[in-house]
Amino acid sequence: MKIAYLANVRFPSERAHAAQIAHMSQAFVQSGSLVDLVVNKRIILDKKAINDYFKIDSVFNVIRIPGGFFSPNIRASFYFSELFFTLSFLLLCKSKRYDVLYARSEWIVWVLSIFVSAEKLVWESHEAKLNFPARRVLHKGIKTVVISEGIFEDYIAYGVPKEQLCVAYDGIDESFFGVIESKFLARERLGLPQDKNIAIYIGGFDEWKGMQTFFAAAVHVKNVLFVAIGGDTNSVKKYSELYPEVLFLGSRPYSELKDNQQAADILVVPNTATVALSYSYTSPLKLFAHLSSGVPIVASDIPSLVSVT
Repeated sequence: MKIAYLANVRFPSERAHAAQIAHMSQAFVQSGSLVDLVVNKRIILDKKAINDYFKIDSVFNVIRIPGGFFSPNIRASFYFSELFFTLSFLLLCKSKRYDVLYARSEWIVWVLSIFVSAEKLVWESHEAKLNFPARRVLHKGIKTVVISEGIFEDYIAYGVPKEQLCVAYDGIDESFFGVIESKFLARERLGLPQDKNIAIYIGGFDEWKGMQTFFAAAVHVKNVLFVAIGGDTNSVKKYSELYPEVLFLGSRPYSELKDNQQAADILVVPNTATVALSYSYTSPLKLFAHLSSGVPIVASDIPSLVSVT
């Protein structure tokens, strides 16, 4: 079987979705398929650089095509970018040579469904979206992979047949169970004190991930050093000023994750219960990574996290 995995993203990148895409592509190949990962041209690195970034020996092919202009502040530019990327794929990559076209974006799958048989398409849904393209994809009977029971239940309630859906939680690569740094070496590399009790949050600074709860807790716990790994430069600057009790280390390469988490006495996954994406739909990669670490975890008592722990 030959699969085209379409992702109109910057690849590689520090974002969790890039790691998930890389490891999914790798897993597809390991299960016996040939895989072309089709991404945009926002960043171009060779195979060795990609392997170093994710600490893998990639066995999938990477194809880069134009993704169109995209500004996060202009919503219409996102729609244009998805459309331009998908049409570029159809024009440049000869979709007929693939057995399966797989994508995380409902916009990409919907545009593909106008030109390609629904039987060749698979949508991987990370939220229970019911916007126009999502409804069209579901109504056409396109196979849909969902990453949590919450999404599955919402789509069943909407009327999607069970046989159209497959629940597949996120996960991590087996390399996380291999050779890892000791706590001493991890702290030494990160510049953390050896004689402190340390709680660490690792991840993006999207508000639904609840990291502000973690930051605020630092004010009330005096005998623990709170450390945050993640966030872009502007976010780190902003939250450093708001929460001087927290030590912000900034974004670190994904390849360091399995070692960075060893520096903690406690790993914290503080997802909020006030946003549906967090409460019901997410299946965080970092939770699975933390579960492999042997380090105690404090996590929010919400269905999306409890269902996999």
